[in-house]
Amino acid sequence: MRLDVLQSLGGFPTSGATEDSTLGYALGARGVLMAALPMLELVDMPETNAGMIRQNARWYKGVLDDVAFLRGVWRARPTAYNFAQLARHVGNKVIEWPIAALVYPVLGFLGWHLAYRFSYHPVWFLLGVAFPSISLGLTVWVGGIVTQDLIESLTPHFPRRVNVARTTLKAKFWGTFRCQTYWLLATRGAWRVLWAIVRTGRFEPVKTDRVVRRS
Repeated sequence: MRLDVLQSLGGFPTSGATEDSTLGYALGARGVLMAALPMLELVDMPETNAGMIRQNARWYKGVLDDVAFLRGVWRARPTAYNFAQLARHVGNKVIEWPIAALVYPVLGFLGWHLAYRFSYHPVWFLLGVAFPSISLGLTVWVGGIVTQDLIESLTPHFPRRVNVARTTLKAKFWGTFRCQTYWLLATRGAWRVLWAIVRTGRFEPVKTDRVVRRS
């Protein structure tokens, strides 16, 4: 991004655990349009379940920190856009993140209960059976199959040779349910933050496995 734009915002935000997210909200509040750069980047990802939970805990702490920032932006300029940003952030991140792992089983139970309760009504029975099944099928198809195919199709453009193909049955199985397994870990990370805040009033996020190992 342009240095003069960054300086006009007061530099990188330091009020939260995820400065990139806060910076994006600050740019949006200023009406600055953002677009992805046409480039590929290799980044470090957690190599273990514990690392993935720590990463999501840090991100969720940043989500909580951004609430105060967005509320301050809306109070300073009570526009429809700023209110929409605050409402979307609270609903789609603050609330959804801790309950994401419960969405699939709860909706599945409600769907099948609806089908059983109204088995005599063709329309309600069809909706109760079809909606949970279609929802699960789409998450498996998009999150586990299409995404992997797209990632593998980009390998010729990587800056260095990397094999990202799934080579074992275990990798293929868990990769197919990428969305479900990821949100199980993400939900644990969110609740780690909430539980720490309830018990001690604070949560200190840690960095990635790579930074932890170096320190």
